[in-house]
Amino acid sequence: MHRRRFLRGLGGVMVALPFLETFELRKAKAADPPKRLAIFFCCNGVNMEKFWPATPYGPLTAASLTGTGMAPLADYASKLLVPRGIHLVPRGWGRDPAGGDDHAKGVGHRLTAAANQMTTERYASGVSLDHEIASSINPSGKGPLNLMVGYRANDVLGSVSYTGSGQQAIPFQDPWKAFKDWSGAGSTTGGMTIDRLAMRRKSILDAVKGDLDALKNSSVVSKSDKDKLDMHYTSIRSLETTIQSSGMTSCGLPMARTTEISLIDPATVTRDSEYSKVADMMLDVMALALACDQNRVTTIQWGSGAAGPIFSWLGMNADDVNTKYNHHKLSHGATTDAATSPNLPADQWKSALFNIDQWYMQHYKGLLDRLAMYSEPNGSVLDNSAVVYMNDLGDGLGHNWMDLPNIIAGGAGGYFKQGQYVKLVNGTNTANDTDAPSNMLLTTLANAVGAKKSDGSPITNFGSAPTGKAGELTALKA
Repeated sequence: MHRRRFLRGLGGVMVALPFLETFELRKAKAADPPKRLAIFFCCNGVNMEKFWPATPYGPLTAASLTGTGMAPLADYASKLLVPRGIHLVPRGWGRDPAGGDDHAKGVGHRLTAAANQMTTERYASGVSLDHEIASSINPSGKGPLNLMVGYRANDVLGSVSYTGSGQQAIPFQDPWKAFKDWSGAGSTTGGMTIDRLAMRRKSILDAVKGDLDALKNSSVVSKSDKDKLDMHYTSIRSLETTIQSSGMTSCGLPMARTTEISLIDPATVTRDSEYSKVADMMLDVMALALACDQNRVTTIQWGSGAAGPIFSWLGMNADDVNTKYNHHKLSHGATTDAATSPNLPADQWKSALFNIDQWYMQHYKGLLDRLAMYSEPNGSVLDNSAVVYMNDLGDGLGHNWMDLPNIIAGGAGGYFKQGQYVKLVNGTNTANDTDAPSNMLLTTLANAVGAKKSDGSPITNFGSAPTGKAGELTALKA
């Protein structure tokens, strides 16, 4: 019996399944699970004074992260790799020719290692890593699942992902639409699309109940796989319940919290008031897509560069800076986006940035938690993935494109070191623009998940940056 990948139900509705050992080919050695790549991309830099591990380079422990911006990740210290000293290519501050300021370069160059075009929108001039890898490792070469939380700018700042030169990929901003993409639904056969199921207040699981029951009652399905199916069923039902109870309408568009559930207001999905709620929904969809092998490459972008939400839910009172200024303003310690130097008390804006960093790390941990739930050969889905945190800048105030924040969790099935804090530059100054270019990180990630060029040859140098070096960052490899 071949491995099953989907439950099939009424009207052509399909629900993807996690890895089930029962349906692997019965060989002396079980087939290796697929490798996956997940990009968790943030903007506006971090509080560099408090972001990094507090212990020397070498082994990471929970104590290494205590009191830092990474503190929420303490439980995963043994599964983290924190590289230090990576610089962006093409480089910022006008050192390499490219369109836009350093925010634009931080978004456009981060996954492409290709210069922004000298146009109004300043789009990048190359394909991004996620699309390149997806074309290689996804079945049938399907594109990655690109998600976004919050406001999307209509230029280079609006997406980190590219299908090709000047071709910016448009991410899902509506979690219900993203959920439908994950489920593989949308067929109109028999008039039973997911939208129509939702309009009838039914779960998509109701449509596949017969197939699910038959699978669970099969004598050939192992006890562990039956338990996994129960967990998977519960995860999907929980996501649907969350979406419905939080104001999602029958056709999948979010509404203002005070609006009647039958009304549709698609604009509200990008509002700051929806940011935290939509965030958890998107992470659910992202994890399910990876765990069920519906997509082996996913990205989630948190707002647009040089913008970001007002983190009012982190404010202590009406006078708190979190209730007044968006993330970009706070990254400059200022009351306006155009400010070039701080005009807020240093303790206030630096503390706000630290709290924002920890908020994002809590959600990064939430993604790791979700992926760790799913077991498969060689560990969990997390163990067989590279889950990468990135930011468009290091120090937001200085628009610094050196010493960029990066974290790799999961190890990609043993390709990367784990539980390590690694310095990649010569000397003590990690703000270095020669030793560890970002294209080498992208090349290493491509090889970690088994991506190849279209002709089947290895990827030896990703991107077209005018500076940088070919090859991998070998200090990161296990």
